[in-house]
Amino acid sequence: MRLYAVVGGIAAGKSTVSRMLARRGGRVVDLDRLGHQALGSPRVVRQLSARFGADIVGAAGGIDRRRLGRKVFGHPRRLRALNAIVHPEIGRLLRQRLRRYARARVPFVLIDAALFLDADLGVKVDAVIAVTAPRDVRRERLRARDGLSAAECAARLRSQPRLGVWTRRADVRIDTRGSLPELEARVEEVWRRLQRRRRRDGGGSGWRRK
Repeated sequence: MRLYAVVGGIAAGKSTVSRMLARRGGRVVDLDRLGHQALGSPRVVRQLSARFGADIVGAAGGIDRRRLGRKVFGHPRRLRALNAIVHPEIGRLLRQRLRRYARARVPFVLIDAALFLDADLGVKVDAVIAVTAPRDVRRERLRARDGLSAAECAARLRSQPRLGVWTRRADVRIDTRGSLPELEARVEEVWRRLQRRRRRDGGGSGWRRK
């Protein structure tokens, strides 16, 4: 089973690109959704409330992501503390999902993961796909999608300072500006490149976070 990591900044279009690629017979694992699941783990809830305060726990006993976000986005040290608690649980959930897909003989999986290059999730991939869009485009998408204030959008955009590093280290890049048909054409070209790479390398080189 081939694995591809789809990386990029907030609101760059990773999920859209992943869905387009998956139409060729693959599956998508959205690490943001696994992150939501991880935030429901009793162990994670205990550790986060101890680190960031009991007020981040909602009425149902899970983490209130918006309250947590106000405390960590825009604060690099706090964000690193958050990731150190949550990433191991996300990695465990990811590996569990991939084992299930492997048993089902899924030909390839796209890991929609902004954090893949900055977190060791214990998973090797065959290639990294960087999804890009200008900052002002991502800001407008973020406001429209999540209903965030201008200050909240700015904090989330500042929380990902390593976009240039991610893009340079990726195997292929896709710019998501323009119409959906234009994006479909770019995705098709990237898929062809990945297939040529697979034939040339005999299945991929096992790319992993370095």
